[in-house]
Amino acid sequence: MSLAEVITEPPFSNRQIHRSLRINTLREIVDELVKQGHATWSGPKGAKDTCLIYWRKPDVWASMIQQWVSDRGLCNTVLTLYELASGDDTAGQAVEFHGLDSATLRRSLEVLQAQGKAQLFVGTSEDDVGVKIF
Repeated sequence: MSLAEVITEPPFSNRQIHRSLRINTLREIVDELVKQGHATWSGPKGAKDTCLIYWRKPDVWASMIQQWVSDRGLCNTVLTLYELASGDDTAGQAVEFHGLDSATLRRSLEVLQAQGKAQLFVGTSEDDVGVKIF
């Protein structure tokens, strides 16, 4: 959702009293969220018109995913991102990252990779991604 679309929705806009935040104010808010690790700008390079706001920071998701993989004895097994976010092993088991959007999942796995706790494998396309968590 673009920032232009966001400013027309609550809590940024209240149509009953005709009040909304200016786009520059919204950018400042998102910039602060980015500094704190709660969001990323996701538009084209340098553009600040689209953002992804995290419910949980990627490093928190990363820890949860690593713990789940470890608890199930799946360390050093290549798993697809689909298996982690939408697979039968995570469905119906109160696994909090089941259904996690692909951008947040990917960013979380990149955190594990940066920590030396995982290796990402990209196949023939950006959507064809696997991960091995150590």
